[in-house]
Amino acid sequence: MNLAYIKERDTLYLERSPENPTHAREPREGIVINLAGDGRVVGIEIERASQRADLSLLRVGDFPGEVRALAGAAH
Repeated sequence: MNLAYIKERDTLYLERSPENPTHAREPREGIVINLAGDGRVVGIEIERASQRADLSLLRVGDFPGEVRALAGAAH
């Protein structure tokens, strides 16, 4: 799984599979679920991420192992 925060768009993207989705659905405004042709979830896009969560709490690292906060992630 990969995680990307696109600061310019204030979008958090959780990639479950590195493939292009064939379609998407938006079960709630600003939450987009990208799907493969067979219905598998390949990614989840969270728009206005800094308004929905405290991104200063976002941590990255190897588990177990060093974990660090992403400084300046939130607006």
